[in-house]
Amino acid sequence: MEHRITKIADCEHELRIELRHEEVAPVLEEAYQDARRTITIEGFRKGKAPLELIKQRYGAKIEAEALEKLGNRLARDLARQQRWALLSEPRLVDIQRSPETIEFTFRYYTLPELTIELSGITLRKPVREIPEEEVDSQLEELRLRYGTVNEEVERVSDYYHEVTLHFQPADPETGMPLLGQEGEELTLALYDPETLPELRQQLLNAQRGDSFLYTLPATDPNDPPQTYRVTVRSIRHVQPAEFTPEFIQQISGGSLHDIEQLRHYIRQELQRQHELYAQSLLRNQLELELARRYPFVPPKPIVHSILRDLVTALQRGELHIPEEYARAGEEGIYRFLAETADLQARLAILELLLLQQYQIHLTPEELQNLARSLNMSPAELEQRLQEDADLEYDLRRRKLWQFLLQTVNVEPVVINGNAGRS
Repeated sequence: MEHRITKIADCEHELRIELRHEEVAPVLEEAYQDARRTITIEGFRKGKAPLELIKQRYGAKIEAEALEKLGNRLARDLARQQRWALLSEPRLVDIQRSPETIEFTFRYYTLPELTIELSGITLRKPVREIPEEEVDSQLEELRLRYGTVNEEVERVSDYYHEVTLHFQPADPETGMPLLGQEGEELTLALYDPETLPELRQQLLNAQRGDSFLYTLPATDPNDPPQTYRVTVRSIRHVQPAEFTPEFIQQISGGSLHDIEQLRHYIRQELQRQHELYAQSLLRNQLELELARRYPFVPPKPIVHSILRDLVTALQRGELHIPEEYARAGEEGIYRFLAETADLQARLAILELLLLQQYQIHLTPEELQNLARSLNMSPAELEQRLQEDADLEYDLRRRKLWQFLLQTVNVEPVVINGNAGRS
């Protein structure tokens, strides 16, 4: 047997395996004998049909299947012997037969031949002190969340109110309801900072029964804004809760006892959220830097698979198209999807390369700690990891990024106020 490998692209290779007929003959003979035992031909008992007759009627099919199995086995054996870092199994694309030889042609994809260097990479990490006014804001949200909703009132006198509104799609010029379109009722908490600012302001001093036109900005630049006739159906006043020791113990499950402990807890939680946000920014910076430093052409099947997923997400409304691409219409949208699919494919392959390069595996101690956190025995966790390869891979990925972000140079950048709040 002879073989030769040709590199087609960064990750794509062609494998040609050449066999002499005398090397293939025993495989074909065995295939005919196996077929003879199962094939029934009229006039002969099962398994007793003449071999020449079987070759005449079914030879092409039997030999094609036998050669395909042989080629696939030889390609898998080569991949295992030479320890190819395969991204996909070798795929048989052609078989050529000559009087002397049979040649198999395979295409397969591997990790690119790269050694990733982390030296010289500097990431910028946003660092911030949690200001007192942010803690105050969180405390106020708690007071309102656990506040007492009083009976209905006639007018919105301040933002400590909940308002039930009826939204009826309307013509923006005449204000008349659009025929065939049903309205919808929503209850808004005016003390919630996430409430639309313009609508929140417009409802201040509104009375029950008031009606006005409101145009909701379009989330998609290709869609027109929607105008509604908004009617105030009911107004309820919210009496904020008081931070008594009993109330603080109640909302904290007994772990906190006074306002200072509560403030300290809130500050720590805000700091933790910011740290998670900062870590996600660092990872994003590192991903983009690695993609910039190590450009390569990812396998087309992987890119196409990701592209299909992105199209599905777009159809479901789960994917946002940046305005600069959306302005170019279908061409811009496709360009964004293609660029995103290419980047995601390259990042996924770089991640696999890094896992291999740094030999990232879960240690027995890490597995024991994980089992303890999941309230499982180590044996149960090991069984679960064997059954769920994706779970094991996700745990290794998490460990990889922790290692990478501890390895590269990180430069703290102090930010002020609410900048960078997640």
